[in-house]
Amino acid sequence: MTRYVFMPDDGTDRQAVASLASAWPEPELQSFAVASVASGGGSGRRRKPPVRIIDVYEPTGIALVETPARGGASASVPGGALYPVVNYQTAIATPRAGQTRLPRSLGPTGTSLFALRLRSSRDGSPVSGAVVQLRLKGSRTPLSASSDAQGNAVFGLRAPGVHGAMLLVEPGFQQHWGYLGTNVELASGDSIDIDPIDLALAPDVLRRALRSGQAGDGAGVRVGVIDTGVGPHRDLPQAVGDHDTSDGHGTHVAGIIAGRGSGPYAGVAPGAEIRSYRVFPDRATGLAPNYEIHKAIIKAAADGCHLINLSLKSELPLDPRHDDKVISRAIVDAANQGVLAIAAAGNDFRRFVSFPARHPDVLSVSAFGHEATLPGKAYDRWTVSRDRAATDGDAYFANFSNQGIDGTMVDLTGPGAGVVSTVPGNAYAPMSGTSMACPAATGAIARILSQHPAILAMPPDRARMQAMRAAALAAPVPAGFPVAFEGQGMVS
Repeated sequence: MTRYVFMPDDGTDRQAVASLASAWPEPELQSFAVASVASGGGSGRRRKPPVRIIDVYEPTGIALVETPARGGASASVPGGALYPVVNYQTAIATPRAGQTRLPRSLGPTGTSLFALRLRSSRDGSPVSGAVVQLRLKGSRTPLSASSDAQGNAVFGLRAPGVHGAMLLVEPGFQQHWGYLGTNVELASGDSIDIDPIDLALAPDVLRRALRSGQAGDGAGVRVGVIDTGVGPHRDLPQAVGDHDTSDGHGTHVAGIIAGRGSGPYAGVAPGAEIRSYRVFPDRATGLAPNYEIHKAIIKAAADGCHLINLSLKSELPLDPRHDDKVISRAIVDAANQGVLAIAAAGNDFRRFVSFPARHPDVLSVSAFGHEATLPGKAYDRWTVSRDRAATDGDAYFANFSNQGIDGTMVDLTGPGAGVVSTVPGNAYAPMSGTSMACPAATGAIARILSQHPAILAMPPDRARMQAMRAAALAAPVPAGFPVAFEGQGMVS
């Protein structure tokens, strides 16, 4: 069985279509006259494959359906069309330790197994629960282990030492920067010093680029975070809606926008409201279907959100002109209700801007970093590139970030490499990706809009969206990169 999204034609009475669809008995099979391209039939023939109605979303009349028809193309049907289900990913640059569940040690037990000890560079205390990768020279398969309560990571390798290896300690949720070592010489039993996070002593790229938010910043602005869910977290008391049941990505995003931590741990616009809409239901796959994202965008508009943060992307097929009609319709509907969407440009290492960031009603955001804000062995140093800002030799365009090429355009840039924010467990951790740059821009726009109550008071229609967009695009300052990298610059 193949899943499709049924969407009624433009101009069709969507409520009537939804009522008709919802009246179809479940789980009985119904029939659409589906074009042969979707059913696998020969040229010029039409079949009527059975279609099972899985879910109907009445506000827009769309439905999630299942059919034995094969093929991924869209097809016209009475009253509308069937479109393929497209899956989206969070726009984080790499998976984090919080997404990985490993046993405390790997391989057979024994004193001859290679082991390392992780400890804090501040006081020598053990760093537990960290995921450690050891990549040996000449081997394509890394060895992995998780540090125990004493900070010991034991690998399935019987050797007194390793030479010319790469050592990676992913930050996870343990409030440290992780570790990146290349061409290292290690003996079994060696201690590795890991730098803890201390934003009061050393601000990250977010706090260096944008001042930490004050209590009133973002007041009166409601932001929809369409992601993995948010919190609960003590520094996000204003977040309502779906909780984070996945990898912490949505909590991190929300904290960048509006975290209420003290001093430098505050987000960009702590006064903003956060509405959470979870569209990544499965931690194992890390995927969100376009049908769920469509529903979340429409719900956010109905809930009175002014801004929507979309730190997610898809690029199937690999075509800069590809347009996912399912999400496009939701974006247009939301824009017509006065909602401005901001989306991550994607992390495909200089490829064109991904979808939905390149939709004409969406502001796309690329990512930059600042090398001086990363500890010398921080895991996120892998994001450093040679593309430096003309005005600051330490600022770099993140090596993973997409850019405005092949007919696509970056609108804004934001700090997105080694950004510290809220994660589950009332903790803080660094992450990198246009996923992080996007909420930095969203928070900055919320801060600007809170200073324009007349715009917020406008009727919720396209004119309000355009006024918010104009206010956002009037605020950027140059970040020092080419236009293809930064668009109009960074909203400060």
